[in-house]
Amino acid sequence: MAICRNRDVFFRRPFIYEVWFAMPPTALEPLHRFHSYCARFPSEIVETALEKYTKPGDSVFDPFCGSGTTLVACLAHRRKAIGTDIDILAGMLTELKSKPYTRDRYDVWRERFASQLSEHFADITQSWMKNALPPLGKNWLLGSLQLPIPGFPELRYWFPPQLTAALAAIAQAAHECEERHFEQVALVSLSASIIAKWPNTLSYAMDIDHTRPHRRVQRFTLDRVLTAYLARLDRSITCLSELHRIYTEANGVQTFAEAARVVYPHDARTAAPHLENESQTLVVTSPPYFNAVDYPRAHRLSVCWMNGYSPDNLVSRRQYIGLRHAGVFNGETWLKERPMVRQLIPTSIHRKEAVVRRLCAFYADLEAVLRHCWNALRAGGHALFVIANNVIQGKRIESHRILAELAKRLGFQEKRIDTREIAPIRRRFPVGPFGFDGPMTHEYLIVLRKPRHTSR
Repeated sequence: MAICRNRDVFFRRPFIYEVWFAMPPTALEPLHRFHSYCARFPSEIVETALEKYTKPGDSVFDPFCGSGTTLVACLAHRRKAIGTDIDILAGMLTELKSKPYTRDRYDVWRERFASQLSEHFADITQSWMKNALPPLGKNWLLGSLQLPIPGFPELRYWFPPQLTAALAAIAQAAHECEERHFEQVALVSLSASIIAKWPNTLSYAMDIDHTRPHRRVQRFTLDRVLTAYLARLDRSITCLSELHRIYTEANGVQTFAEAARVVYPHDARTAAPHLENESQTLVVTSPPYFNAVDYPRAHRLSVCWMNGYSPDNLVSRRQYIGLRHAGVFNGETWLKERPMVRQLIPTSIHRKEAVVRRLCAFYADLEAVLRHCWNALRAGGHALFVIANNVIQGKRIESHRILAELAKRLGFQEKRIDTREIAPIRRRFPVGPFGFDGPMTHEYLIVLRKPRHTSR
C-alpha cells in the first residue's frame, strides 16, 4: 500500500496533494458486494488508517458509516467501532455486516424460509386473477395471504401487479421471522434484488442507484422472481458467514459481537448517544457530497418494501446533509466569521445569495460533525475524511480545503492531504444540479490530528 511522498514539497507548501496510488484489493472487498451502495469507499483506505494510527483494541468512530466499510475493517483487524447513519438501508447493511452468524445457522433458517416462500408463491399462483391491481397502502387479499402493499405513489409505475404481489409476499415472510437478524437478511436481500443492475433487477427501473433511473418494461414470472431472490439471498448468506469466520479468527467468537455498535437513523449533526468524550482513537468517514448523491431517492424503490412506507415517511430528505433545505440560514454572516473559508469560494458564487446560503449551510453541517469528532477523539487521535470537490456555476469549489480550514478552526492540526484516484469502472456522474466537471475521477483524503495538549 504505497503512498507517494515528496519531502521537499511536503515542507515547502501549506497544502500537500500527494498521490494515493491504486492499492491492491483486500479479502474484505468482495464481501461487501452482496448489496450495491452508491459512492462506497474501498476497504484499503480504512485498513491503511488502522495500521498507521491505531493498535488492536482501540475504538474507531464513523459518523457517516454508509454500508459499513469502516466497521467491517475494524472488526477484521481487532478494533472496536461505532457507526452512525441517517439512512435506514445504510444502517441495516452495517448492522448485518457487524454481527453476522455462522453458515450453519444461516443454512437451517434458509431452508425453512425458502419453503415458506414457495408456499406463498403457490398461493399467489392459485388465486391470481387477470387485471388485478394492488391497493396502495392497504392489505391485498390473495388466497389465504394478506399482503401489505406499500403506500408508495409510484409503485405501479415501477412494479407490475404480479411482481408486486411476489415482493410483498417476500417482505411479509421476512417480517414473520422470529429473529430480527434473519428478518434483516431477508429484507436486505430483497433490496439487493430490486437495486440490481438491468436486466437482473426485480423492477422496471434501470440503474436505480443513480437516483434518476429509466423505465424499461420486462416480463416477470413468479418462478423467475423466486429464483432471482433466492440467488441474492444465498449471496448475502455466503458473504455474511465469511465475515463471521474472519471476525472469529481475528477476535474470537465471544468478543467480536460486542466490538461494534451501529446507531440509525441518526443525524450526524447531533452527538451520537453513548459516545463518550475522548473515547476514540481514530475517526474514518466519507461525508456526503453537496447536492450530488440523493440517497433517499436512490433507495426509495427498495426501502418501501422493508416496512410498507414511502421513504418520505421514514427520515425526510430535508434532514440529509448535502440535501437538506437551508431555511433561514445566513450564509454571509457565517462566512464573515470564517474569512479563510470565504477566500476559498469564488467571487462569482458570492453574488448568488441562494447558492451561498445552501452551500454555507452544508459546510456548517460538516463543521458540526467535525465538532462532535473532536469531542469523541482522545488527545493525540487522528481523523481521516474522504471528500471530493464540487463544480458550481462552472466554478470549482475546493471542499477538501474548506473542510481542512474548518477543522483547524476547531483546533485540529492538518497532517496531510492526499489525492485518491477513482478506478474508471467506479466513476460516476452525480445527478444533482451542483455536481462535478464530468464523472468523478478522484477524491481527497484529509488526515487531521487532535493535539495532545489542548485547552479545548
